[in-house]
Amino acid sequence: MDTRLATLLPRLRCPVCASVSLTLQGDRREGAFACGQCSAHFPVRDGVADFLPNGNPALTFAQLTGQWQLTATVYERLWRTRALSLLSGENFPPEREIGLLLDALEPTFTEDGLWLDAACSTSYYGRPIARQLLERGRDASLVVGIDLSRRMLEEARAYAVREGVAEAMFWLRADMSATPLNDATVLGIACGGSLNEYRDARSVLREGRRVLRPEVGRYFIMNQLDPPLVIRAALSAMGGLTFFTRQLLNDTLETAGLRILSAADYGKLAITVLTA
Repeated sequence: MDTRLATLLPRLRCPVCASVSLTLQGDRREGAFACGQCSAHFPVRDGVADFLPNGNPALTFAQLTGQWQLTATVYERLWRTRALSLLSGENFPPEREIGLLLDALEPTFTEDGLWLDAACSTSYYGRPIARQLLERGRDASLVVGIDLSRRMLEEARAYAVREGVAEAMFWLRADMSATPLNDATVLGIACGGSLNEYRDARSVLREGRRVLRPEVGRYFIMNQLDPPLVIRAALSAMGGLTFFTRQLLNDTLETAGLRILSAADYGKLAITVLTA
């Protein structure tokens, strides 16, 4: 087993019985994680481990669209690279967004460990984090991308292979409200936009608090703030989306046990950096 997966394995726990006795049968491309306690198996296929082998939890319409191949194919090419400029009302290119992400996570890059790309879609955040780890010679570090959509995870892996960062990444099909990770095992969490799409954002944030290492860990969140009432009502009814005012967002984050280190708003775009 390579050193990066060796970093992940003791930080995993079985989502069935919560045991920490998982072993990897096979390798990171093909095989399965097996629980020594309850004998549950979680298959690995094409570099994606499935911790939801019996299907997804109940999905909102917004989450359901992420299961479609068309969405996975066009998400980053047509939407993601333009999204922040549209939401902020100013020039907000990907380089600026990724710069803010890496600046926020900078304190976490001083040691080897685990980083989490939460509800990762195409690993838009996870890939630049992985590149940082590679450039800094962090040979025992790994970025784990978690998403409900296998098609998104396959697209994420394809991007990572093309960009030469796949060796520092691994992907899990799992639920962000009940991740297969042990307590206080993650140095950094990055979440880009998905806070608006979660069925229960509060439970996801509490889960992030659970897996984030206290004090030294960093949690970077980008999300959309409350749009005008008519637009909000239409989007919420059609897609199951949740929107926050800045005050409600702050209250929700703090209720989840997270401490705000910095908060900046750009139009309807919010960027918040937190710790546990």
